[in-house]
Amino acid sequence: MISRFISLGLAISLSLTLLFAAPLMADKIQGAGRGILMLGLLGIAGGFVHGVGFVPNSIFFKFLFNRWISPILMASTFFFYN
Repeated sequence: MISRFISLGLAISLSLTLLFAAPLMADKIQGAGRGILMLGLLGIAGGFVHGVGFVPNSIFFKFLFNRWISPILMASTFFFYN
């Protein structure tokens, strides 16, 4: 239960950071930075999926949105752009 709150909190905070600090992030996105941003957005989606308690039926989406992969993807985006 606590891991769901952590996942949801990380997803909300990172999505709000991307929303309100978009001009600052756009200055740092060069070439390969877009790939890191894409992985971060997948991590944010996984954080929301895990945070609200949704369990996907597909094995691919179960792997992609599990509680271990999503925080790693969100952290990679956070550390890359800071």
